[in-house]
Amino acid sequence: MSHWIMGIMSALFGLVGLFMAAGAHDLGIYLFGLVLAAGSVLFCWWMIKTAYDEAEHAAAERVSGS
Repeated sequence: MSHWIMGIMSALFGLVGLFMAAGAHDLGIYLFGLVLAAGSVLFCWWMIKTAYDEAEHAAAERVSGS
């Protein structure tokens, strides 16, 4: 369940970053918003990769019988 919470929070941070970048009046906030959104996307991709790695490891253990 905590993976879902972390994913939802990451998505919310990404949306906040996009709204910050869209409403920015200076370069600093614009860049921070874009970096926050990009970091959120990368974090979600990392979570997906981790889930697939865990499933692959569990399947390999079932096949080998260990």
